[in-house]
Amino acid sequence: MDIYIIRHGETAFNVGEERIRGRKNVPLSDLGIHHAEEAGEKLKEKPIEKIYHSKLSRTKVTAEKILQHQKKAEIIEEPFLLDISFGEWEGKTGNEVFIDDLKKQWMNNPNDVLIPGGETFYQVLDRLHRLFLRLRKQKEKIVALVTHGAVINLIFVYLTETHPSHYWDFYVKPCSISHIKLNENGKISIVKLNDTNHLSE
Repeated sequence: MDIYIIRHGETAFNVGEERIRGRKNVPLSDLGIHHAEEAGEKLKEKPIEKIYHSKLSRTKVTAEKILQHQKKAEIIEEPFLLDISFGEWEGKTGNEVFIDDLKKQWMNNPNDVLIPGGETFYQVLDRLHRLFLRLRKQKEKIVALVTHGAVINLIFVYLTETHPSHYWDFYVKPCSISHIKLNENGKISIVKLNDTNHLSE
C-alpha cells in the first residue's frame, strides 16, 4: 500500500506570531486553500482510493481540494487523525506558553512535557498504532492521510520506532506531502518526507 501523508494548509494561527492550534477549529487562510489545491494537482496522477482526514475543517477542506483532482476516491473522517489536544495552551502563542525551562524542555524532550488538560505523546502514538494496524488489513493500494503537523511528527516517530524525544526531527510544513510504502511483509519504507516542491510562494 502506498500512503501519502499531507499536512493541512496554512491557517491564521500558522503565520506571524504562531498560535497553538490543537483542537481549535481554525479555518484555512486564502494561501492555505491555494496550497491545498496545489497539493491536489500534485497528486492527481495517483489513483487514490481513500482520503482520510480529521474532523477539523483545516484538514477536511484540504482533503476536499485533493478529492477534486481524483476520479474515484472516497473521503472519510478518521478520529485517529485528530490533532493532539494541547489543552490549556490552545490559542496561545509560543511566547505565552514556553517560558524559561519549559521552552528548553519542549525543544529537547517534548515527550516529557505534561500539557495541562491535554494529551500525552504516548496517547497519540497509541491511536496511531491502532490506525496502522487497521491499514495493514485493508485492500486499497493507494490512500491519503490528511492530518496535522504534530500528528505527522508522531507518525514518523512511530514508523521509525524512534524515541519520542526525536519529535522535532520529523517536522513538516503546511501542505507538504510525505510518502511511505506499507509492504506486504509488514515492513514500512519511507519514500519521501516533507515534499514542498509543488507549492508556490
